[in-house]
Amino acid sequence: MEEKPGANHKHASGPHKNTNSSTTLMTYNDLAPWQQDNEYILTSYRPLSRSYARSILSVPSLHNQTVNIWTHLLGLVFFASLAHHLWRTLAPLYATATHEDVVVFACFFAGCFCCLACSSAYHTFMNHSERVYERWLLLDFLGILCLIAGSWVPGVYYGFYCQRADAKFYLTLIVVLAAASAIVCLVPTCRRPAWRPFRTTMFLALGVAGFLPMAHAARVYGVGLAHERMGWGFFVLEFVLYGAGVAVYATKVPEKWRPGGFDVWGSSHQIFHVFVLLGAAAHLSGVVKAFAWNHGVGMGLC
Repeated sequence: MEEKPGANHKHASGPHKNTNSSTTLMTYNDLAPWQQDNEYILTSYRPLSRSYARSILSVPSLHNQTVNIWTHLLGLVFFASLAHHLWRTLAPLYATATHEDVVVFACFFAGCFCCLACSSAYHTFMNHSERVYERWLLLDFLGILCLIAGSWVPGVYYGFYCQRADAKFYLTLIVVLAAASAIVCLVPTCRRPAWRPFRTTMFLALGVAGFLPMAHAARVYGVGLAHERMGWGFFVLEFVLYGAGVAVYATKVPEKWRPGGFDVWGSSHQIFHVFVLLGAAAHLSGVVKAFAWNHGVGMGLC
């Protein structure tokens, strides 16, 4: 029988039933060491499936990965719909749009799709086996890197639309940092739960690297014009959202305050997922604004 959230569960053990299915769920103490990622999430763990099909069949049921799976799965559908909408409605409005505009938008959406798809798949298959868990964890990390790198391609492109040398410098810097971070992710030790603070710092550092072209643009154009040229204000909002998400993820709040109280709903990782979606939406808003300005008011200023 499943224990009530909010009680003292530190030493809870033994299987319990998922009320929405016949699947027997487990507690934190029942898990193998490689599965013990968050000591404040005490119940509602899926047992090992040893099967991709069985892991997929668990997606509609209620367990402590349900929200993690569906937030980014639905987010993927949302951003795919946005990509289709922009392709049909935005480009035809500006006769000056070129294939380069398509490429930089595609970089953002490709990074976004990669991140959300890998995240949903990781949370779906993490109960398969240790080998499959580590494989998808790696892809989850790489997906985050793709989102960060892909996001800054259009931001830098439009921010330095008339300064191609500066644009190439910042794009090269971001790609190099993303590649270095990817290499670190390939080291098995760095994917272990104990390395969570290191991974968090690494991703945060890559994100902060995107602040450099923003600071450059603000110095050259002033904040007001930088906002028009590259969506500067939206990128600041993006930093705030991602920073808040990373802080919640790293500190394991709120479940740290009430172990067992957020096992299924409202855990730090779920909140982090929502902040990722909000940050990506803020970034896209900035990119759309930058596109409109550079092909509208700013056209011919280079």
